[in-house]
Amino acid sequence: MTYRRHALSFIAAASLLALTPSWASAQTKPLKILVGYPAGGAVDVVARQVAEEMRVLGYNAIVENKTGAAGQLATDAMLAAPADGSTVVFMPGGNATIFPHVYPNLRYSMADLKPLASVCSFTFALGVGPGTPAKTLKEFVDWAKANPGKASYGTPGAGTAMHFMGVMFGRQAGIDFQHVPYRGGAAAMTDILGGNIPALATTLPNLVTHHKSGKLRILAFTGEQPLPGLPGVSTFKDLGYPDLRISEVFGLFASSKTPAPVLVELEKAMVTAAKSPRLVAAIEKLEFDSEVLNSADLSRKLKADFERWGPVIKATGYTADK
Repeated sequence: MTYRRHALSFIAAASLLALTPSWASAQTKPLKILVGYPAGGAVDVVARQVAEEMRVLGYNAIVENKTGAAGQLATDAMLAAPADGSTVVFMPGGNATIFPHVYPNLRYSMADLKPLASVCSFTFALGVGPGTPAKTLKEFVDWAKANPGKASYGTPGAGTAMHFMGVMFGRQAGIDFQHVPYRGGAAAMTDILGGNIPALATTLPNLVTHHKSGKLRILAFTGEQPLPGLPGVSTFKDLGYPDLRISEVFGLFASSKTPAPVLVELEKAMVTAAKSPRLVAAIEKLEFDSEVLNSADLSRKLKADFERWGPVIKATGYTADK
């Protein structure tokens, strides 16, 4: 009887193992998720939520912040690590679609990166503070034309989607809109709230809380349609700027040299993590939109964005490595 019980126990255990998802083999192998931005920022916060879900799926996932060069150092470090799927980078899609147009000496291209999955999407917005009396986008354009040299906008950094969003808006509105780049969004937010700069172009989620509290005003955002949670805030499209329809994603990327079976396994796990109810709720609480794209769909989106940004950036004549 004892032998029979042990035999049945062994069979039961073997059956459970057979039902365990394929990614459980990664249990003993750490998954390092590199983030090229400071701890506590939007990219970092979302990455840590992703890591938590990956741990639920059996990965020993850790987040490591490797800041510098507008997020490039983290991508460089991922590509320098063994291409075995143990190191990935979590970053905005713009690092893959905009940076190749902006940095002539960029050490990677889209061909070096394998998009695995997106976690969320977001749009951008233009907000104003006490540095301008404007309460609507039209009033801001009129104010800028009446006060040459005073209209400027801060962004979390040069060479970003927000930088070029401001360039596009300034040109289409016919105003001299001077860009003021900051090293991250926190300093830019401090200056707009203090009236040191009149406007700020940043991600929409970064502005929502201050807009609702009355500390600043969102004049317009780059989405396709107005949001129920932001009554009275219009899209650029609806205000006469149809080209200013821009969305971005946060996604996970591996080296394109990673073996295909490993990439398939990682993609499956990351899509599963991104769709988990807990992560979706956490994403939405941060004012981002849950948008899960698998590797193929994310690759198509990034390719389209890359081709879209090329002519826009070329027209500005801007490069970061002058």
